[in-house]
Amino acid sequence: MGEKPLTTEELRQMAGQPVWCPDEEAYGIVMCDKIGQWAGIPFLHGVWYGDGNGCGVEFNHNIIKRRLRCYRTISEKDIPKPLIQKAAFGDIVMVCPNCENAAVINPYRKINPYRKDRELYPHCPWCGQKLKEAEDETEKENQQAE
Repeated sequence: MGEKPLTTEELRQMAGQPVWCPDEEAYGIVMCDKIGQWAGIPFLHGVWYGDGNGCGVEFNHNIIKRRLRCYRTISEKDIPKPLIQKAAFGDIVMVCPNCENAAVINPYRKINPYRKDRELYPHCPWCGQKLKEAEDETEKENQQAE
């Protein structure tokens, strides 16, 4: 890996996010309490699988005390993907490219008169996939003409 391990401050800010820990040979979630005895101390919470027998051991390690090196992971769900079209009930709907759920349009958002008549959730509410609006061909042509 060519990147540097995350600093203690970066780990505190990443509470709830996944990391890779080569020292434990496992992925985990960073946990950092705001109150109590362990306030401000980042912990690595995860499951370690040893020899492929399907059994795992849950762990919760103090990252600072154990001097664990942790690296940021980029999930496929963090990469924005355009919606896909799918025929449903005689109509074409836009669905999430990951889970194919159609509930990705926010119905409670006020419509901006300068945008399309709908607004996407930034992430699919069902699977967490980061979403982006699919560009149609006329928009691409207009941008190239300018």
